[in-house]
Amino acid sequence: MALVAQEVQQQITLIQWAVSIAVPAVAGLVGVLIGAWLTGCRERSHRCLAFLERQLRDFYSPMLGLRNEIQMRGELRVQIQTAADAAWRGLAKETRRNGVRAPEQFSAEREPEFKKLIEYDNTQLERELLPAYRRMVSLFRDNYWLADLDTRGFYQQLVQFVELWERWLADAIPWEVIERLGHSEENLQAFYAHLEEKHDSLRGRIENGKP
Repeated sequence: MALVAQEVQQQITLIQWAVSIAVPAVAGLVGVLIGAWLTGCRERSHRCLAFLERQLRDFYSPMLGLRNEIQMRGELRVQIQTAADAAWRGLAKETRRNGVRAPEQFSAEREPEFKKLIEYDNTQLERELLPAYRRMVSLFRDNYWLADLDTRGFYQQLVQFVELWERWLADAIPWEVIERLGHSEENLQAFYAHLEEKHDSLRGRIENGKP
């Protein structure tokens, strides 16, 4: 009986010794695994944020900047044209009322000044606005991999819009055909709104550190 009790005591002692070794080892292994997992999460988060920053810096931000430049020039052009039209009508009305000069003489003297507005707008389209559109196309093409899937759907629309302007300036397509195709910057409004939304969303995620 004493011998049996001694063997049981030895087994208990052996188990205690094994547990004393195994528990710290398991705890250490679990700690290493948790640490590796947390490190992996941080690295994935950093990589994701770095990609978002590149999207914003190399694609969405410059694309939106070009869009805003085009919009600013377009709005100014409309304001000038509206003011010019009102000024022309006012001058013509004053001339007829005062009877100082014949309307034909007035038109001959002042019309060239106002025609320069139209000439300037046409020149600006060719030298400034269309190159800005071309840069948008180049930016889209060269950084296509940075565009989200829902953004890529606008690429064809942008290319076709610029291509029609290119053809018209090269006298390779009649204006009546342009009109029948419904060529208008209104067709790009959805794309412009999308760019602004994506830009602001990316910036907010980066600032909050939430990929």
